[in-house]
Amino acid sequence: MAPTPKLLVVTDLDGTLLDHHSYSFQPAEPALARLRRLGIPLILNTSKTAAELAPLRRELGTDAPYVVENGAALYWPPPFDALSESDANTDKHNLGATPGAILGHRMQALGASRAQILAALAEIRRDTGLKLEGFSDWNADTLMAHTGLERRAAEQALDRQFSEPLWWQGSEAQLARLQQAAEAYGLRLLMGGRFLHLVGQSDKGRCIEPLRRAYTRQWGLADGAQPKVIALGDGDNDLAMLEAADHPVLVRSPVNPLPELSDACRTRAMVTEGYGPLGWNEAVHRLLDRYRLP
Repeated sequence: MAPTPKLLVVTDLDGTLLDHHSYSFQPAEPALARLRRLGIPLILNTSKTAAELAPLRRELGTDAPYVVENGAALYWPPPFDALSESDANTDKHNLGATPGAILGHRMQALGASRAQILAALAEIRRDTGLKLEGFSDWNADTLMAHTGLERRAAEQALDRQFSEPLWWQGSEAQLARLQQAAEAYGLRLLMGGRFLHLVGQSDKGRCIEPLRRAYTRQWGLADGAQPKVIALGDGDNDLAMLEAADHPVLVRSPVNPLPELSDACRTRAMVTEGYGPLGWNEAVHRLLDRYRLP
């Protein structure tokens, strides 16, 4: 019998591991406990900020690397904080690795800075005449009213470094106009569970290969024995991550339709029966059972 491969679990948060309405992960706790018992890394890959993830990573009991603001930056806690020179040279999307401000974790930037994005957004507003309201226009009270977040969480969500979430209420024609304008400035749009995110040329899939390489080195795996990646998501902004995974999982959302996978990805994908963290729990157990893990 072939040896069981090493596994990584890479997951979206809002609407996937976290309930869309309550932000609770409790329905997924049985699968989370099983991952901790088996020593399988839980890697958060989210539109949230690094500030938001600091308390959440503690609650979830994960010390693995994590990815913020729709793939714009990859944070490397110890023992992964020393990025290799070869990785920096071979990753064509890497814009340099600099010390992170969150718990001293090293940051590998994969996208444009927020300053660049906001400067372009000002030009896009002028060029298109579209009413574009986003996080840079809001305070914590406004964000709390839109999301139901508590104050501290809202303040952390506003502490962005690589993206600008927009409260989109326009038509399809206006969205197409905005997309064209964003592309002219080297930016792109990603639809999340609640907001339309204006980001640089980054996505949630670009972290997968650096993570594979890092864990291959950390675990001393032989060539050709890279870890298998289980990826779970519920929205269009998760598509790049799902396409790059060995085991893509579409988690049903109570508010959004399932995103459209490519034909190649669809053949290996799993779709949950349950919604949000209940579906997450179901899928992780099924995949671990498939590998006959206890």
